[in-house]
Amino acid sequence: MDFSRLRQLRPPKDAEVLWVETTDKALHFLDGMLMATDGLANVRREYREEGGRKLYKLYVAPGAVEEVLRLLERARRFAPVGETRRGG
Repeated sequence: MDFSRLRQLRPPKDAEVLWVETTDKALHFLDGMLMATDGLANVRREYREEGGRKLYKLYVAPGAVEEVLRLLERARRFAPVGETRRGG
């Protein structure tokens, strides 16, 4: 087999990170909703607490942040979704 063509391929960009304020229960809803989007985002159980609020980490496919933000905006009609932040 000739694998010389593989040297020309570039690795994908790293996923982007969003932090989303929500509740433990609503996180399951968001996870199910985002699983149906064919890999746009991956909900993590990792969170940080700030002033009694929980912000959960989402890994978002490169170039898909705006689409995921639109989906989260729509999700607000059905689940408690608060602040969203980009990065780290």
